[in-house]
Amino acid sequence: MHEIIAVLGAGVMGAGIARVFGRAGHEVRVFDVDSAAAARAAESAGASAHASVEEAVAGATIVLEAAPERLELKHALLAQVEAANAEAVIASNTSSIAPDALAAGMRDPSRLVIAHFFNPADTVPLVEVVPGPATPAATVERMVALLTAAGKTAVPLAQQVEGFIANRLQAALYREAMHLVERGIATPAQVDATVTAGLGPRWALAGPFEIMDLGGLDVWQSVTDGIFPTLGDASAAPAMLRERAERGDLGAKTGEGFLQRDADAPARFAARLAALIEARDGLPT
Repeated sequence: MHEIIAVLGAGVMGAGIARVFGRAGHEVRVFDVDSAAAARAAESAGASAHASVEEAVAGATIVLEAAPERLELKHALLAQVEAANAEAVIASNTSSIAPDALAAGMRDPSRLVIAHFFNPADTVPLVEVVPGPATPAATVERMVALLTAAGKTAVPLAQQVEGFIANRLQAALYREAMHLVERGIATPAQVDATVTAGLGPRWALAGPFEIMDLGGLDVWQSVTDGIFPTLGDASAAPAMLRERAERGDLGAKTGEGFLQRDADAPARFAARLAALIEARDGLPT
């Protein structure tokens, strides 16, 4: 089905999302408060850039919000969309805000659904589709069909949960990774090497339930009985993370984090990731 898709926000994520739908043959419109960014994103996606929210969403059938993760900003943007377009499905790319919080104050919260892309949006296959309490099943199904036709792996959740699926899984690993470093068992570089040289290649081909099946559930019963009681159980950001963030050591964006990174590191990572996904997709199943 051909859609008219308005992408609101032309940052890294918004530009990538515009390319996904532009390549899929949809009419894509891009708006950003930075008109130059909107123009660049539109050019990369074969889309059109627009000078206002109202102009971008007029007549659109899907509106995809990709604004910064500030609730008050998103609320204001959603209000503009509802005032200018009474019918389009409104999908938010938020990674951390629950749909019921986003929908608070909307005239019609049934229009809202989360479509959580992963950076780089036009490379990583996964998109989590998360309904709010008022979102009908038909809206979730429509988004899943749209994303699947665009080449994405759309995973619909039955209901909202903090962090959705992927970020909850990442958070569990990150908590244990920092726990191991704080206890002096390994360095950040050693933990990273353990993932990239061991767990990562396996996880590129099979998820945790398939890995458990392949290894034997009797084996994993024994493993989890032994390890689970010893895992880190922090209920807030560990000191090693909080202290770095507070002093401005933010990772690649500043050059220093847990490891030293230059400003080109994200681009190099994106290129390697694209090559890895292409190679994975070419393997026999």
